[in-house]
Amino acid sequence: MKAKNLKIASLIITYSRVLEAKAQMDIIREAWQPMFGSLDIYHEFNGKSSWYPKKYREDFLHRHRQMPHFIGANHMLNQGIKHVLRSGRKYDFIIVTSADAWFYDPKKLKEVILTCQKKRFQLATSLWAGIGLSTEFFILSPELAKKVFPLRFSHIIKKYGLLKWTYTKIAIFESIFTLKVMRVLKNPNKIYLIPGRRAIWLKNRFYSSNFYASHHDQRKRKKDISPNIFAILGNKIENMPSLHRFLRH
Repeated sequence: MKAKNLKIASLIITYSRVLEAKAQMDIIREAWQPMFGSLDIYHEFNGKSSWYPKKYREDFLHRHRQMPHFIGANHMLNQGIKHVLRSGRKYDFIIVTSADAWFYDPKKLKEVILTCQKKRFQLATSLWAGIGLSTEFFILSPELAKKVFPLRFSHIIKKYGLLKWTYTKIAIFESIFTLKVMRVLKNPNKIYLIPGRRAIWLKNRFYSSNFYASHHDQRKRKKDISPNIFAILGNKIENMPSLHRFLRH
């Protein structure tokens, strides 16, 4: 199947990184969308209304009450997947991203998705510290999403007292996601590790050269990606006001 025949759902999870979320939507609309048959953006937001008073470039905006960081992220992820699956639209893949996770090379993204389509991978992601599956950026089929979500993060944290103390210090969320995925798939060969970002370590935690950025430090992000992102996106960046403003100011 050609990329132009694929229908994509893009799911963005946002708390406070509104500037990054808007810039990401610019990338999605101007760089990702032209490659596919259709692309819808689902935006799950649980920050203050004053931070994000109205829609930007998303198709669907859902607001949620504020919660502790990981619990809130888990809630929005569960709700976002539910919104995608109950939309009545038949998608080929769901791309899930944190607000500040930019996959800004559209050609590389297309290669990843077409590889998943051709070889029937159910999930494309990275290995977190070489052990768990990363949740800040991943691509999965709707069929897998139906079986993996919702993730019962809050239930597990409440059930096991020790985890309530440790979940902010170790990758419990990624571990829960990984265990659920492996329980469903039963075969790691159905998981595609993204070339150039197969495993995430300290040295590439926030950046993979020429295609990916997820820095929490805005100045570091600009420094790392500015030499390349304008060349990669070319004239498309003229139609990306939030991204352009983010990089230039």
